[in-house]
Order: sequence, then C-alpha cells, then structure tokens
Amino acid sequence: MKLDISTIINNSGGTINIDAEEVLQDLNSGIGTVSFEGPVSFSGSITNSNGLLLLDGIAKIKFTTVCDRCAVNIEKELVIKINEEIVKESLPDEQEDSEENYLDDRYTLTGSIIDLDRIIADCILTGMPTSQICSDDCSGLCDVCGVKISEQGCNCNNTDLLDSRFEILKGYFD
Repeated sequence: MKLDISTIINNSGGTINIDAEEVLQDLNSGIGTVSFEGPVSFSGSITNSNGLLLLDGIAKIKFTTVCDRCAVNIEKELVIKINEEIVKESLPDEQEDSEENYLDDRYTLTGSIIDLDRIIADCILTGMPTSQICSDDCSGLCDVCGVKISEQGCNCNNTDLLDSRFEILKGYFD
C-alpha cells in the first residue's frame, strides 16, 4: 500500500483518508500454525501534526490456525487498531548523539511516498493473540484416549493412571 503524502507533508493539520485492501507480501509465509488468508483491509487516516505524521486506523485480516486445546482447524478474523507515528528521516549531520535517537522506535519517512505495508504487517504480527481456541467452552483432548472431551466426552478412567516411576510415592502421605 503505497501512499503519496505530498499534499500534507508541508501542511500542518492536513489529513488523507485511507481505504485500501491489499495482500501483504510480509504475511505470505505466516507464523507457526497461523496462515493469513486473503488481503488486509485498512481503513483510517494519516495526519500531519507539526511535521509528525500520525497513522490511525483499523486493519482486518482473516487467518486460519489450529486450536491449542483440541487441534481442530479454525478460521478467525483479526481486527487491529493501529496508532503509529512516522517522522521524517534526519540527515546524518542533523543527528545528535543523544539517548533519544537510540531509543526512538517510530517509523521514518524519506521522500513523499510512504509504504504502509511494513507498518501494517508489523502491527498485525505483534497484535496476534498468543493462544488460539475454537470456543470458550473447549475442554481439549483427553490425555489418555485422545478424544475431544467437549464433543464426545471421555469414558476412560484416567484418574488412576500413574507413571510407573512414581508408583513408590503413591502412599507416601497416607
């Protein structure tokens, strides 16, 4: 998603509204068991606030993954709120050796064309939930027989199962 910001780059308070839908190359490989499906839709705006560009909007993408509890395939939609600051890249002679330059984690801009792909992909990847479940009442799989507990129930008696190496400790506290 390339965006020409030449109309607002020198106009403090200028805003460009963005409604775009595009497949991002950074998300093609997926991460772990997560595969991104289709394009990312982004709706928002970019505003010049005294030389600091503020990107604000919502990105949506569909993805498929595996439930962490029962291993069934699931499809979900991720909705991410994006609030990022973009600054003009300073020239080497303008930079100071201050702590502020080393700790600055804002995106930089050179020229008047901004590529939103990396910014949106970074926000999506860092906003992904760390665990995925198919439903809130998913009980997972039985440790012994492997059946999905919430669908079929488990009839095996796994309460008496004990690792044979710990059999000697069974009556220790009696």
